[in-house]
Amino acid sequence: MQEEAWEQVGRWSGVCQRFLDWQKQHILGSEQLSPERIERHRACLKWLLRFGRAIYLTASDPDYPDKRLNKELRGRIIQLEHSWRMMHDQLPDSEAEQLIQEVFPE
Repeated sequence: MQEEAWEQVGRWSGVCQRFLDWQKQHILGSEQLSPERIERHRACLKWLLRFGRAIYLTASDPDYPDKRLNKELRGRIIQLEHSWRMMHDQLPDSEAEQLIQEVFPE
């Protein structure tokens, strides 16, 4: 059963990598993003995070025998959470301007 779990996590991890590659090319490498593309990014990322977190709940149990799963899942979840913060938890312009003024006063 442990090998089956590892295979499923491996598949999910591969999907995550394809998503991150797509993000790099079509989101980060794009000069203009359409609202549709941003929404597609948000929807895909939400599902990847939900699925990863659900599996991680089991794999992070101290009694779970295969610690490889825990490490693989946690690493991918960190990457996906970073993507979320970068694209969907951005500071409003007014807060960003205030922060810039505080850090770099004239």
